[in-house]
Amino acid sequence: MSYTPTHLDMVDTEPPSALMKDRMTNSAEQQQAGGLMAEGSPLPVLEAFFSSGQGRNDILGDKGPNRTTRPIHHPNEDDDNDDDEKPKEDIDEEVAVVFNRGGDENDIEGEDKMVEIPWKYKIGAFSMIIFFSTGAVILQDVSTPLKSTFKKELGITNAQYGTITSATSLVNTILPIIGGIGMDRWGATYAAIISSLFVVVGAVVAASSANSNNYGVLVGGLIVMGFGSTVIQNVQSKLYVHWFRGSSLGLVIALNMAWQQRITSIIARASAVPLTKLHDWWGWSLWVPAFICIFDLALVLAYWWYERIIPKKYRPKRGTRGSKRIGTGWRSKLGLGPVEKLPRFFWILCGTQIFQNSVPQVYTSNLADIQTVTRGTSTLAAGYNTTLQAIVPVILTPLTGLFFDRVGWRMPFVSIAAALYIVVFVLIGLTQVAPLVPILISSFALAVSQIAFLASIPIFIANDELIGTAYGVWKSFINANDIVLEVAAGAIQDRAHVISKSYNNVIYLLIAFKCLQVLLGPLYDYLDGRWLGHALRLPEKRRLEIRNHAISVGYDGFDGWKVHKPTTTVVGGLLIGVIITAWVLYIVYSLGD
Repeated sequence: MSYTPTHLDMVDTEPPSALMKDRMTNSAEQQQAGGLMAEGSPLPVLEAFFSSGQGRNDILGDKGPNRTTRPIHHPNEDDDNDDDEKPKEDIDEEVAVVFNRGGDENDIEGEDKMVEIPWKYKIGAFSMIIFFSTGAVILQDVSTPLKSTFKKELGITNAQYGTITSATSLVNTILPIIGGIGMDRWGATYAAIISSLFVVVGAVVAASSANSNNYGVLVGGLIVMGFGSTVIQNVQSKLYVHWFRGSSLGLVIALNMAWQQRITSIIARASAVPLTKLHDWWGWSLWVPAFICIFDLALVLAYWWYERIIPKKYRPKRGTRGSKRIGTGWRSKLGLGPVEKLPRFFWILCGTQIFQNSVPQVYTSNLADIQTVTRGTSTLAAGYNTTLQAIVPVILTPLTGLFFDRVGWRMPFVSIAAALYIVVFVLIGLTQVAPLVPILISSFALAVSQIAFLASIPIFIANDELIGTAYGVWKSFINANDIVLEVAAGAIQDRAHVISKSYNNVIYLLIAFKCLQVLLGPLYDYLDGRWLGHALRLPEKRRLEIRNHAISVGYDGFDGWKVHKPTTTVVGGLLIGVIITAWVLYIVYSLGD
């Protein structure tokens, strides 16, 4: 079937110079004479092209009156060897890419060969990857229904219980970035093994606290586990990008969210109390999740072996450790070069989403108490009502991911989810309607809000060698924002309780944030059209064609995929400020308790 180019497929290019044409002719003659390259290989031509100053301008620079248009090259059309194009490394400092190439694990540089992976290998990988973090999630979630058990068996206060629930929070404001850079440099599989070892050691130490009823051992174990729990989740995202990009990436990320954040959480909270009755010893509520963490480590090792028995061309890259260091200056020496190379649109997303992703967290953590304060609902009924919001996302989140893969239009869901949350906050906090009404509405908002961003990050990051770093920066923003907004909402509520037991001021704050997010959806869509060729509007296969075309022209006309140092500096500084604020607030309020 022939393909008809659209207006999105046309980009400005400039005819090559006379010098360029001579070099192309000479390179072609050398190719035919020497026989060193496969027939039709474009490498000699491109090497001559990029070695000339004019060649650089043809891709990245001059605008002139003789500009012509060229349609996007689509896979399986005309030339099957376009995937072997190899531009030189330092074409332009502002191009946010270090091209990938499949094949030899040490053959780092070059454009990524888009090999179609058979579904039997995809399903085999997915069946293991999805369970990598199950044990860690369960161990973290059992603390909610076990509050009274912890207080009784460990002899702790409410403040000390708060330390248990937030033991991994501070370290995960920084660690995701370090872990993301590490997995990009040394490979996601090795990062999975190392982070799983931390999870297992931390889980076993935490579970052993039940044998001695030692509060300090429990907190220490949870902190150690925190060194691996967030990183392993980012590993999952990076591996999904390798196995499912161009086909069902949004769906598998959504399935992972449904299992990891919904089903697993329900299982953990439903089984925690019954496990304390097993053999009349509460320690099983910690040891069973610890055993699951050990099983997860076994799955990680099985996946490591799985990668080595499948055909080499289908394997994920093992990192960039053999390539030229990314970035320059002191940041590169500290290993922060990949952070510098994250593109402009990604940083704008992070900066404009400050505290936005933390609003649902504040709402959920206070939902039971809001019902009790505003409606006089019993604690038991309020807790039951709260769990209902996790049911709808189990089905709706995967359907949303499938919609993104088949249809696209990701950014409008940002505004849709924000509008739903505004309705929810008004109903739950400012009216007396039955709480199940806003809770069910919030379940729809919860289903589509996070997946809209998690499924879009691989689109913002055209270079797959920066996926781990990008997810790490995103998670650090979210974790730091959670701490700051949770403390701020708590402080507002404490002050309100002096006057009246009302959540009005907290509700007004949450509504204000979501009113802003309603406006962000159209803004992102506008920038998407201007900077990414509307890749965020397109289904998975079509957006990948746009991405490959942008790489082929050096991102000329696709400014959202380029590095913009002022944006990186401003938003990076904002991240540092939020992290410092989170640490200060956590320490001050912990000491205050």
